[in-house]
Amino acid sequence: MGARPVTRFGLFFQASEAPGRSHAERFAEMLDLIALGDELGFDVAWLAEIHFGGAFSLLSSPLMAVPTIAQRTRRIRIGTAVVLLPLHHPLSCAEQAATADLLSGGRLEFGVGRGSIPSQFHGFRVPVAENRARFDEALDIIRLAWTQERFSYRGKFYQVEDLAVVPKPVQRPHPPIRVAVHTAESFAHIGDKGLPIYSGTTTTPLPQLRECMALYRERLAAGGHLWQRDQMALMLPVHLGDSGAAARDAMRPGVLQYYQNLRTIFAQIPASYGDHLPRLRSIEETIANLPFEKFCRDQAVFGDVAEVVDRLQAARDEFGLSQIICWFDQGSRLPRAEVERAMRRFADHVMPKLA
Repeated sequence: MGARPVTRFGLFFQASEAPGRSHAERFAEMLDLIALGDELGFDVAWLAEIHFGGAFSLLSSPLMAVPTIAQRTRRIRIGTAVVLLPLHHPLSCAEQAATADLLSGGRLEFGVGRGSIPSQFHGFRVPVAENRARFDEALDIIRLAWTQERFSYRGKFYQVEDLAVVPKPVQRPHPPIRVAVHTAESFAHIGDKGLPIYSGTTTTPLPQLRECMALYRERLAAGGHLWQRDQMALMLPVHLGDSGAAARDAMRPGVLQYYQNLRTIFAQIPASYGDHLPRLRSIEETIANLPFEKFCRDQAVFGDVAEVVDRLQAARDEFGLSQIICWFDQGSRLPRAEVERAMRRFADHVMPKLA
């Protein structure tokens, strides 16, 4: 795998609804926290894309937020986590992302994925069975749109006839592309393509991640792809308290609320999902029976400074992480002051030991 990469630090935002706060207040709070992250030295702010579930997330159009964030900040990069390519026309997506890159001064990190939440595909009337093929075609078209003056494309779902797509992004040949992966099948598929990846422990617990990363490395090598400097980014729920017990107690309400919301979303699975039903029902069952203590062990890093440093250092070294992305507000139940305090502690006491 080569020398250990330089570690970058990210912030993840899902911006779900919160008791007593309006949607406008939640967006304003997110912008304030990103501005704080910029001051504290975090490298990237990652914004989710989720549709039709405000209790789970208000962020349905992350690319639209990029220019506003750029105006509020000086240096932090702005990532999408992730643009759900099967739900968008790739030409429109290429135009919007290039515009975001231009208006942010070349700070866009283009995270993309297929998506897995049933209600999103049902709402947009996109057959979930087509999501991988649609994803592959869309990504091909977007890269061509950014790198070619004119191009044509013939696919099963999309056809392009001698078009010049503008604007072109600032970053050349294009903004960094990172693909979300959460299942062994996805790790293998993207390993074959040699693309950098983004994963999260909320959907891929650490024991499962070990198996998936071994498969990803195997497929990278088989395709002749080298492990790049910024190959692997991992998102984890993180909280720092005066003690490990205090950190876990503070996060318990938010974590339980998050998984209750997620369970509700996955329970709404149309019968038309056919072959995908067993896997989705398995996810629903896992969510319903997830003990909080097991979550803290396998899917989150809640603790005092020493525990957080030790666990993140171990994960970085085991998985070759080039970017550690912290979700400081899972479930949106922490007071804002406590989120800010955790971010400051992380910047002051964790970053220097892991950088």
